[in-house]
Amino acid sequence: MRNTEDKKRIARGRLPPETDYASYTFSRQEIGIYLLSGGVFTAMVSWLFYDSMIAWILLMPFVILSLRDKGKTECQKRKRKLEIEFREVILSVSSNLQAGYSVENAFQEAYRDIVLLYGKESVMAKELRLLFRKLNNNEQLESALTNLADRSGVQDIRDFADIFQIAKRGGGDMRGIIANTSDIIGGKQEIRREIETVISEKKLEQQIMRYIPFFIIFYISLTTKGYFENLYHNLFGWILMTGSLIVYIVACRISDQILNIEI
Repeated sequence: MRNTEDKKRIARGRLPPETDYASYTFSRQEIGIYLLSGGVFTAMVSWLFYDSMIAWILLMPFVILSLRDKGKTECQKRKRKLEIEFREVILSVSSNLQAGYSVENAFQEAYRDIVLLYGKESVMAKELRLLFRKLNNNEQLESALTNLADRSGVQDIRDFADIFQIAKRGGGDMRGIIANTSDIIGGKQEIRREIETVISEKKLEQQIMRYIPFFIIFYISLTTKGYFENLYHNLFGWILMTGSLIVYIVACRISDQILNIEI
């Protein structure tokens, strides 16, 4: 969590704002693109399921409400990037310590490696620049790492920050502790990567299955004129098609939960 001193430094311009990984702020461009794509999708649903412009107007508010789910998805993507890049930082720090660097200088060298791998605007590069600013303001390294762990909500970073803090206070073998921790984090990342490889095919199948109902309705409407006429513009048809749409949404939610495997 941010302390009072951090807030004062940010207000004076000494520290850039810290990223809250539990929330995501959309840019105007992102909001515009999402609303446009959502409007096109709801227009397709309104046409295929209801053949009504009124249905499109009634469904559009759900696009705005779904921004919250979109924000959660973007948060997960950003945290996943942070996990991957943090692993590279720890591996680099470990190798730099073995080469004889001090802990602070090892992180400086790790920043150069991250910039080469992911660029200056990568998630971890920004966090390392913030960390160096804090060190220049006489903040302890372990405190800065704990702050990152609190904001990120990433278990690997939390574990490393806790172990680093204990090692600093206890005066243990810092090189050996960080090397062992990097091996453990690396092992977890490899397992996660293997799982993602296994389920990637299933996720592709899931995406295909999501659009098959729309393709079927469109194909039948195109080849058999008037097939769905009895379901349009009457109360019974609206109830039946709405029930079908709800079942479809629930099925999509369940499939997302099945394929959302966390380690």
